[in-house]
This record gives sequence, structure tokens and C-alpha cells, in this order.
Amino acid sequence: SGTGGGLDPSTIKPPDAVAALRSFPRRWRSALAVVADDPGADELVRRRGDPSSWSALEHAWYVAKLLSRTGSQVDRIRSGDRPSLPDGDPQAWVDDGGYGDGDLEAALARIGEASPALATTLEALAPDDWLRTGEHDGAEVTLLALVQVAVAGVAGHLRGAEQALRAAKGRSG
Repeated sequence: SGTGGGLDPSTIKPPDAVAALRSFPRRWRSALAVVADDPGADELVRRRGDPSSWSALEHAWYVAKLLSRTGSQVDRIRSGDRPSLPDGDPQAWVDDGGYGDGDLEAALARIGEASPALATTLEALAPDDWLRTGEHDGAEVTLLALVQVAVAGVAGHLRGAEQALRAAKGRSG
């Protein structure tokens, strides 16, 4: 329930990925700050627009996990010889992770730690490191492609969280 949402991952250059990762904590806080002044905010961030979509809170927790997992995958590719990267089912992360019951501030704090940490890791890469590969989902993936998909995913989930909030507010009136 959420991909790049229109952003073509292959167009994201390494410096753009770093800049985006540095901006994500602020952008996520800003997008979800609108609920901070709302007495029904806690309920709003947990509300799904419909049963098949995610709440703003689920999008935030998913992104927190995506960022930390991407960080560990980048580390594995950097230090290994074509390591195998575990697959993950995003819907299962949300369904099994209790993301809808989590705390928004904790999710935003995780994004605030994981996103700049990944940016710092990427800034330290040598040009050749971006071309290093790992095995993901039965196919070879470069470190660059892994990061591009993650950055596009975080941006897409930010839009998804904003849409979920708009839908929740529309239904609360």
C-alpha cells in the first residue's frame, strides 16, 4: 500500500538521495504536525480511509522500519561479497507489527534517527560503493538501486500519510 507514488526511483542521483534523507524527518513532522493541535488527533492518525488502505500512523511506522532496514542492507552490501538481502512483505510488517497501535511521536523519532543516519552512511561511500551488489528477491541489486527504491518509497508513503489524514479528517466531520 504505497510505492514511489509517481517518483521514478531510477532518476534519483546519490546527492539527491542524501538531501532527501536529510529532509525527511522535517517533512514527516510537518505533514503530521497538523494533528498536534487537534483534540481528536490520536484517533485521526490511527484511522484508515478504508480497510485496504493504511492509516497515517501505519505509514509512519512502515517508513521507520524501511529506513532502518535499508541502513542495514547498505551496510551488508558494503561489507560483503554480493550478500543475500532478506525479503520483506510490507503488508505483513504493518499487519504483524502492530503499527496501527504504536505511538506517533515514537515513529517520528525513529524516522528522525534512521533517515539522517542513512544519509551520513551514504555520504561516506566511495563512488564504486554505489555499484556494489547484493542479492534481493532472487535478483542482483546495486546499492544505488536499493537506496533509490527506499527514497522513492519514503516519499510515496509521506504522500500516503497525508492522504490518509485528509481522508480521516473528512470522515470526522
